Amino acid sequence: MNQDPKPKSADLLESEGDLVSHAFIGHAMKVHAAVGPGLGEEIYHQELVGAPTKSGIEHLSKPRRDLVYRGIVADTFEPDFVIENHFIPELKCLRGSFAAEHLVQVFCYCKFWRLRTSLLVDFGKQSLMWKRLLYRSQSAGFTETTLPSFVSDPSLATAIIQAVGQCLDEVGLGYRQTTWKGLVRAAIQSGGFEVHPNPTVTVLNHPGITVCSLVVNGVCAVFVTALTDGINATDRATLQTHLRWLNLGWGIVFHFGKSKADYAFAQHSKK
Repeated sequence: MNQDPKPKSADLLESEGDLVSHAFIGHAMKVHAAVGPGLGEEIYHQELVGAPTKSGIEHLSKPRRDLVYRGIVADTFEPDFVIENHFIPELKCLRGSFAAEHLVQVFCYCKFWRLRTSLLVDFGKQSLMWKRLLYRSQSAGFTETTLPSFVSDPSLATAIIQAVGQCLDEVGLGYRQTTWKGLVRAAIQSGGFEVHPNPTVTVLNHPGITVCSLVVNGVCAVFVTALTDGINATDRATLQTHLRWLNLGWGIVFHFGKSKADYAFAQHSKK
């Protein structure tokens, strides 16, 4: 009588992932040698796309997937490859070194596809360069903060914080700023509020200037940051500038870091 296979341990999956990643790197090295360094990323992708299949490695090439929250698309992800059940390789052709933005990019992919390992591969150098990264999911909640007296609509402020807090509980930390901005918008909209993202204003004599905040019910602005050291004076000053040109009295800065999340209020005295 056949028995169901036992679930694989994390160590075994890690070991198998190493073997698969080594095989992928081997294919990348062959492509690098055949093509040479410094061309566009697309040619390396095209040369690599069939190699994993020939090696029996199941993978997806440039899968495009939406991150949906409460029926609203918050962001769209399209990595170069997803090696199913193992890791996510992302191809680059860089003049310099891997930057923080590249790490954030692959960590977002890992979080979305629920994979732990990613592989940055750089075809821009004389020799192929790669960096293997491990993603660890983090969860956090907001610390309750007393509403300041300048908040003109306390019930709206409370509803926004509760909606975004629930989204944080459900999703967890790890996404980039653009993703969190989409999630915050979706969370607030799902509460029945009107959200106007990235409105345009006239600044002095310059019309059509985009303000990178969310305007909620025409009453307040919400500014979103992520994966920095936390809310600082620059974030507050930026929101105050947005409030000034939007002619709104108050707003909220939300920050979603690597291990914690917080929020703060800002005020602009309308004239």
